[in-house]
Order: sequence, then C-alpha cells, then structure tokens
Amino acid sequence: MKLRNVIQHGLRSFSTGKVAFSRFRSATTPTLKEIGLLLPSTNTTPTFEAGQIFIHRTFAYKGVVVCSFPCRLHEKRSQQNEKHLTTRDFYQVLIHRHDWSHMGFPVDITSYLVDAPMENKRHGQKMLTLINGMDCVSHEDIIPFTPSGGVNFDHDLFDHIFNAAHDGTGLYNVAMKPELVERYTNPERSWLAPRDVYRERTENIEVTVMTFYLGANMVGGQQQHMWRYVIRIENKKPENGVILRERTLKVYSLNNMNQMHGHGVVGKQPELNAATPAFQFSSTLELKHTKGGHMWGRFKMERENGVLFDVHIPTIVFESTEEINETPIATPDAA
Repeated sequence: MKLRNVIQHGLRSFSTGKVAFSRFRSATTPTLKEIGLLLPSTNTTPTFEAGQIFIHRTFAYKGVVVCSFPCRLHEKRSQQNEKHLTTRDFYQVLIHRHDWSHMGFPVDITSYLVDAPMENKRHGQKMLTLINGMDCVSHEDIIPFTPSGGVNFDHDLFDHIFNAAHDGTGLYNVAMKPELVERYTNPERSWLAPRDVYRERTENIEVTVMTFYLGANMVGGQQQHMWRYVIRIENKKPENGVILRERTLKVYSLNNMNQMHGHGVVGKQPELNAATPAFQFSSTLELKHTKGGHMWGRFKMERENGVLFDVHIPTIVFESTEEINETPIATPDAA
C-alpha cells in the first residue's frame, strides 16, 4: 500500500485506509507527496527492529526506532478498582525535525545524567543533559512504513546511529551501525528503558505515565536518586474538546509528603480536541532513597460548556536497586 504524506503545516493525525493521508488543520488544499509503502501492523506484530521508519498514530510525526525494551504496563480500567498487569514493547525513537513544530508536545522531553566538569566531578555531581527530538512510544503507537525515494530523515543523531541502503527496488532499508548495537540494547541503560508504565482513564481522558531511573547524583552535598517521568494526556473522544486547567501532584517518600500545584502544565493550558487530541510533557524528581517513593494526583479539566471535572493521575511507584550504565549515546561530537 502506498503511503502519502501531506506537507502542509499543522499535522495532527491521519487515516490508515486504502490510501493513507495526513490530516491537517489548514483549510487550504493539501499537497500530497508519496513517501513509501505502508506495512501491516497489529498489537501482535513482532517487535520492531532498530531503523524502522514509522508514523506516530496519535501525534502524527515521522520517527525512526532506536531501541526497544519490554516493559510492565499497569492499567486501571474505567469504573474498576482492580489493575491489569501486562508486558508490552516500548521504543526509544528519534523524531524527524520537520515535525517538531506541530507534534503537540515539547521537543526536549528526554533527559539523562552525565558527569559534571572536572572541578565538580570530585564531589560526585552530575549534570542533566537534554536530547531534542527523542520520544518513548508504545508498540501500538507505531504505524510502520518503508521509505521510497530516499530516507529524508532530519535529526542530528540519525547519520551517527544508522546506515541507510537502497534495496534495488526503489525502497530504502535503515539499520543501526553494528558497532552501536550493544550500546543501545544494553538493559542496564535504564535512562533509556522505561521502568514501568501506568495508565488510567477517567471520562474518556486517558493518562499514561512512564518512569525512568536516571541514577544517583550529589545535590547540595547529599546523595539523591533522580527519576524522569513522562505524562501523556489523551482525549479518547476528541470531538468533545476539553482544556487542561490545573494539575496537582503529591509525592510521598518515607514519611515525607510534598505537593505540587499549578495552572496547566509546562506553562500551557493545552486543549485536547479533534485537531490536538493529546499532549505530553516530562519532568524530573529527586528522592533520597531508592525505595518507598510514590506519586499520584489529578488534572482539572474544563469542558466546552464550562463544566469542570477531575481526571486521575495513576499512583506511580519509584523504586530501583540497580546500577546503571552511563556510557554516553552516539552524538555528533562523540561519534
């Protein structure tokens, strides 16, 4: 099946019918460009390999798979108290730079710890480093395709991680450079591998939280354990738009309770509607101990008629006893 992509601004989602199109907010007539062949995909499709090019099912950006990890998914079904635990494949991916402006979330949601400069290294201090255009996605987020007419993937890390070769039929194969495979598939790289994923739905608003253990760091002369979490909020009935007005998060760790409250998230009050059905953001958390950390909370949402309602953020556990591999990833400077 040929896959075509609309190259107007404002990309949000697309259909997977006989001919796949991208859907845009622009009312002008779209320009179509063939980008490859759509590949079959279901929840039972085998794990995607590094180098698989795809379109994100919700955020509609073009991405490429870097590495995959099996991860525990804790899911609480609507109107039920019991939780369902399954194991799903999750992937770290790079995002095509052209899509950063309209993918619907901040470009810098991925971070990890690296050694600080020499003058601070003796104190055990590390620095938080950001990677632009990197996301963690579930298996069902991926709509795979094989590119034609050249890969045309723009990201600073792409050429340093992958080789692209013509297969003789007009299509291109993308594969990770052999010398980097062990670096990216090492299970000890916990800042790449989500520790746990939590999902809960309230009145058609689904909240998914992914946790990543970044490692120990010295902060103010005391050892702290740093975590990163990504929260995704998706309106499963986007024809009934809502606005995220407030957030409340509570963090508990060994008899110590902290509460964070504010308007919207990351300085925004995102609208979840037919044009932008989902939003996600990332933050970090420092805990003194490797066990006993919990977080939960709520979002206050507003319907189009002005009615307010609460959406639950599932209870998240922060626990780790593992050492992590801090080898830097392949960057333009380190490759």
